[in-house]
Amino acid sequence: MRNAASAVKPFAIVLMVAAALAVGLAACGGSSSSSSGSTASGGEETASSSGEESGSGETGAIECVNGAITIGIAKSKSGTATFFEVAGTNGFLTAVEKINKEGGLKGCPIKTIEGDVKSEPAVGGQVAKQLIEEGAQILIVPDDLDQGIAAAKVGSGDGILTLSLAASAPEFAPAVGKDFFNSGISTYQLGEAMAKFALEKGWKTAFYANDPGLAYFTGQEKAFNETYEAGGGEIVGTDKIDTLGGQTDFSSTVSKAKEAGAEVVIPQGVYPQVGGLVKQLRASGIDTPIVGSTTLDTRELPKQVGPHNLKEVFYVTQVYYNGAGEDKKTEPAIEEWTKAYEKRFGHFPEQTNAAASYQSFLAIAQALEEKSVTNAATASKAIEAQKNVKVPGGTLVEWEEGHAVWEPSIVGFTPTGGFELIETLAP
Repeated sequence: MRNAASAVKPFAIVLMVAAALAVGLAACGGSSSSSSGSTASGGEETASSSGEESGSGETGAIECVNGAITIGIAKSKSGTATFFEVAGTNGFLTAVEKINKEGGLKGCPIKTIEGDVKSEPAVGGQVAKQLIEEGAQILIVPDDLDQGIAAAKVGSGDGILTLSLAASAPEFAPAVGKDFFNSGISTYQLGEAMAKFALEKGWKTAFYANDPGLAYFTGQEKAFNETYEAGGGEIVGTDKIDTLGGQTDFSSTVSKAKEAGAEVVIPQGVYPQVGGLVKQLRASGIDTPIVGSTTLDTRELPKQVGPHNLKEVFYVTQVYYNGAGEDKKTEPAIEEWTKAYEKRFGHFPEQTNAAASYQSFLAIAQALEEKSVTNAATASKAIEAQKNVKVPGGTLVEWEEGHAVWEPSIVGFTPTGGFELIETLAP
């Protein structure tokens, strides 16, 4: 989420299909780090073990060193952010697998090394420093501004190209500075797309239930309100919810929604709690259209809410992947990716960060292939210059102040609870 995985408050995570168990603690302030080569098979090291250095190995250099380009992954494998962060890491690893199968980056295989930031921003900074000391030439950090900023500042400060592949906050990159990019669809785009879709449908009054605990949600609400009201819509009711704190009883919110009588309801919170809100709205007899964003983007939603409760439920996302094997509108390249993901990790991509990270790194890798790219500074110039980059599942339109602009997709549901691509909007 892009992302609502911030650990500003503890919250329960029911879906742990991809959660990794906490690993043994290493040095460096309690952080943990383990090296692993990324290959198409997911087993053997791709990097040469000859020990011969094929590049300068200078800090920030993006070139073959000891037979590989090394990317450090400073993300959570434990703690409250695990579900989202593991999904994002797995999506990135499938992108690395694809690139290595096709000959590597600039003809050099990618090797990955990892450390567990344990859903603690301060630990993220420690892990980032440790991975750089171990030879990371590019750094991948958490997919949330609050979770990832400490690690990102370490990478940027050391002259390392640093990426948050699924983070949405437009404020993230400016807050970090040079050589940093966050490539998830922005909070502004998500809020704007929800409003445009509601107006397009003729729903001119809205009830907005929002968890203010994350900038991810407050940013979307601001964008929604601006776009919706500018288009003639009216917010007729609001309520604050606390999904980050583990709220499961939304009876008060449901009552307020009924009283407001709006033509569309906008629920914003972390999953699975936001799914519980959708279920309770429908159980109360409210059949008003519901429009959410990426926190509803999981195949667990129909199981939780019930297929019969998903009529007129929609969400906005960066990549349409949940229709794989069900909806003919799913792009074949994305369907192929979901199969590769299942083969490697034993289950369907569990959450939207997986798809977004896969797509984002493939887009950025195109810039890194440029002959001019030799270090973080030249890589940043190549990334900033990207326009209309075609990748599986969509188009990276451009970069604005370090964050990516994508073409958002609207997803709905069939009567049996299957996923259905409704439309793709212009950014």
